[in-house]
Formats: sequence, structure tokens, C-alpha cells
Amino acid sequence: MREELREELREDEYELLARLAQRYYVDERTQEEIAHEFALSRPKVQRLLDRARRSGVVAIHIQAPPWLRLELESQLRETFGLSDAIVCSARADPLAEREAVAQRAARYLERRLHDGCVVAVSHGRAVGEVPRFFRPGSRLDVTFVSAMGGSPGVAAPTNPNEICRALAAGCGGEAVSLYAPAYVESVEIRDQLLAQEAIAQTLDRAAQATVALVGIGGTDDGCTMVRSGCLTTDEIAWLRSQGAVGDVLGNYVDIDGRPVASPHQDRLLALTVDHLRSVETVVAVVSEPEKPRAILGMLRAGVIGVLVVDEGNARAVLDLAAHEPAMAGRAGGGPRPSQREV
Repeated sequence: MREELREELREDEYELLARLAQRYYVDERTQEEIAHEFALSRPKVQRLLDRARRSGVVAIHIQAPPWLRLELESQLRETFGLSDAIVCSARADPLAEREAVAQRAARYLERRLHDGCVVAVSHGRAVGEVPRFFRPGSRLDVTFVSAMGGSPGVAAPTNPNEICRALAAGCGGEAVSLYAPAYVESVEIRDQLLAQEAIAQTLDRAAQATVALVGIGGTDDGCTMVRSGCLTTDEIAWLRSQGAVGDVLGNYVDIDGRPVASPHQDRLLALTVDHLRSVETVVAVVSEPEKPRAILGMLRAGVIGVLVVDEGNARAVLDLAAHEPAMAGRAGGGPRPSQREV
């Protein structure tokens, strides 16, 4: 190590950097104290400490717990312009993996939510697990709003209204339900429902949320939209034939992040992708092995700011992105700009 450094640093430079690093990292002296001792300005000390790290005089070793995947998280943040990525280590049991992802999402919300936040909530199995683990240390004056209508075929734990109520119960906050189906019989009925003050106000409040908690659905025959009865297997097969790889709140995209209209798009009661792009922090909670293409499409659509995901999907998405680059000028918006923390 020393011989390699000598090729880049003169002996006096090497000695000065080592002395400064010893004072700062081992002796725990402040930069101001070091500046006084060595007759340097504080900015100069900071620049020299930075150089000590870049040149290898200082090597920082982080003894992370074995279940963390810090390198994977960094790769996701850098590749897709995310403000944060949280990766859960692989588990053999899909249910245990979904629970682990949900638990990490709950911990993230506990750290980031504060009084006055409004959280728009989607449906989904992974999102539906989050309330089980969401227990902030103190009461939070947070409002959870359904961002999508429900369906008789959606089990309570995955219905947005039920998820909102459970999250609100976990922190002493408020739940605002959307009393309408996700899909209605006609455009006319949709317009009539949107004209009702209660429904319009709920969707408007969700659109103005500071945080959105969403799942990412796939386009396989067993996806949530099919299981809930919102789409038939023939309709999801047609969406696949049009290039759709996944959805958020019933809004489908292809692998490049471009929108793909579903058969019932004009009868959908939910926030749109454009609505989500205006939300400060969109947190996607995803597990299950069939999701890599869906996740990649949504990341390229510029919708997601924080991704909480299992290790298998994380690795698969990075591999897909490397081997299936987005077509120039065709992606739905590219990586989302860094979002403000809530």
C-alpha cells in the first residue's frame, strides 16, 4: 500500500495526510482544532482529509450486519436516480420475503413521516402487509388517503381503504376512504362519480399527498388486477401483447416506461402516473419473483423515488437494465429527479 501511494504522493504530502487523518479519525479532534495545530485554514484541512480518503491514506471499513445489501442499494440509487433504495436479503419462503419487505417499508415510513404528512395509498399484497409492522414510537398526525377505488374481489388486507385504516390505527392518524369501485361500467358512470363531492375531494387530496405508498403489479394471469376481478385473463393477455409489463394504481407501462392503455382505462377511478410524478416521495413496496420487468418499467417511467424490494428482484432489475437498455427518446420520463425527504 505504502509503495503504491508513493507513486502518487511525495513523502512530505504522505506524512501530512497521515498526521491529519490520525488526528481526525483516531484522536477525534475537530477540523477547527486540527487547523489551529497545523496552521492551516479549516477548508484546507477538509480538502486534505478528502484527499487522504481518495488517495488511500484513509480506508474506511464498514462492518455492516450480514443481512444488509448496501452495495445493491447503491447500484439501484445510482442506476435509476432514486432518492433511496432498501433491499431485503433473499428468503426461501415468498410469504416471509414479502413480510420482510413490508417491515422495511414500515421502518422507512416511521423514520420519514411527520405531523402534517398526507400519504396516498394503493392496493396490493406487499403494501397490505406494511400496517402489520408500522408502529411509530409516538403518535403521528398523518392522514392516509385511498388513491384508488376498491373491488369486491380484493381481500381486506390488500384493499386501499382497509390499508389506510390500519396505517392510521398504527400511529393515531386519520384515514380517508374512497367509497367507489376501481373500475366502473362506463365512462358516463365514472364521470358521474367524479362529480360527487366526496369522491372528487378524496382523489384530489390523494393527488396533493406528500408521500405515496404504492405496489407495483405484474401482467401475469395471477396478478392482483386479475385476482380482484378488475381485469380478465384475456384482458391481461391483451395488455401483454401490447407490451405492458406492469402497473401502479391500474396505470400500465411497457419496459421503456411508456404508458399502455388498459381496456378499462377510461373507467378507472385512481390517481394517474402524472399525479404520482407530482408527489414529493413515491415509495414502492415490491416482492414476488415475477416482478422484475414491471419494476424496471415503472422505474423508467419516472414514477418511483424510493424502492423497497427483495434481493432477487433487485439483482434481476439491474441485470435487465444492463442488457435491455431503454430505447432513446421513448422512455416515459427517465429516472425521477431526486425527491425531497418528507
